[in-house]
Amino acid sequence: TEEKTEEKVDEKSAAAAEPTAVFDSALEVAKRLAFPEAYGTEVSARPGEKTFTVAVSSLRRMTPDTYDRNIIHIEFDTRGTDLTYEIGDALGVYGYNDEAQVREFCAAYGLDGAQLVTAVKDGQTQTRTVHSWLTHALDLFGRPSKKFYAALAEFARDEKQAEKLRWLTTSEGAVEFKDRVADTVTYAELLMEFASARPSILHLVDLITPIKPRHYSIASSARMHPGSVHLCVVSVHWKSRAGVARTGQCTRFLDALSIGDRVVVSVKPSVMKLPPLDSQPVIMAGLGTGMAPFRAFIEERAVRKLEGAQVGPMTLYFGSRHRAMEYLYGEEFEAYHADGLLTNLRLAFSRDQPEKVYIQHKMRADSELLADQILANDGCFYLCGPTWPTGDVKDAMVHSFTTHGSVKAGDANKLIEELKESERYILEVY
Repeated sequence: TEEKTEEKVDEKSAAAAEPTAVFDSALEVAKRLAFPEAYGTEVSARPGEKTFTVAVSSLRRMTPDTYDRNIIHIEFDTRGTDLTYEIGDALGVYGYNDEAQVREFCAAYGLDGAQLVTAVKDGQTQTRTVHSWLTHALDLFGRPSKKFYAALAEFARDEKQAEKLRWLTTSEGAVEFKDRVADTVTYAELLMEFASARPSILHLVDLITPIKPRHYSIASSARMHPGSVHLCVVSVHWKSRAGVARTGQCTRFLDALSIGDRVVVSVKPSVMKLPPLDSQPVIMAGLGTGMAPFRAFIEERAVRKLEGAQVGPMTLYFGSRHRAMEYLYGEEFEAYHADGLLTNLRLAFSRDQPEKVYIQHKMRADSELLADQILANDGCFYLCGPTWPTGDVKDAMVHSFTTHGSVKAGDANKLIEELKESERYILEVY
């Protein structure tokens, strides 16, 4: 068809076109570094992006070593940087690829890691060594799109391999392509599998997508921890259908950190903001590491209370599997609860009893409380964590409004939408 013909033309252009990346010389790079004003040279970890280089100041595992979920608390020293953040912001972490794996790939692919390459990425001209491109800039061990499969087909010298790559981009090959996506077949693995396709490093710099930051909700108040920013992160590990161990790109990077290591980060604003008035009630529902922004909320209000502000009630619904294994920041929350700052602390450990107990069950039991704080006292509700409980949480809220808030059944859903529009019912789910 005409559509397929156009698609083939686009595919061929990847191999036929001259790469935009070029080899560079040490002398030329030295000149640009020696005379930055004349050449417009800037030395940056992530050219064109507002980033900061911070140092790891504290690092500890929060779950037992024998537990199957590794959740870590990380603190970064931000002193000497311009990094500032607000309550609810997220920290973008730029994880690097494993250097040993990059060296192994370079050896197998026949690349000189010290060769300098200049290319335009994300609108910025960058000069790096091949090793740096593959370690710090390109998502070599990430998951390629169909576009890369199609482009790679045009480089294949073996016609059967070319046909297989093209087939994987069609509707006929959709099932296998989906399986490859599920198994997280990487750029590196694809290049090794279809060995007759050997795009040059210049083409690879053009074709492989850049490493993107992984955003984590900030788990600290800058007012309580000046010069520091905290994260609560779960390590992501899984196995492919063939039993190959997989690790999230940023997980591997964070797992390997030590005290003093320097990390490139950025700050991203979020909808997770405290209400404008300190007196407004705050109702928080967090699952696992989804409670990270709520630790920041509580710390911020603790500081404001010490400064003399009259702070409103705070209710936290926290859910995880086992109290003994992953009651994250439990001692802190218990202390805030005993002090009265955290007015209500509702815990749902789903696997600590025969019947499953989730945060929505605790919320339904608090129907009268929720209606009073949200409807009668202009309170704000926040949910952070995985997507799956969103519907049940909404049902619990509808039950609260209709049972104790004098809201008609047909109007409850509309009311929740109105609360969302006024930023009083905020979801940050993933």
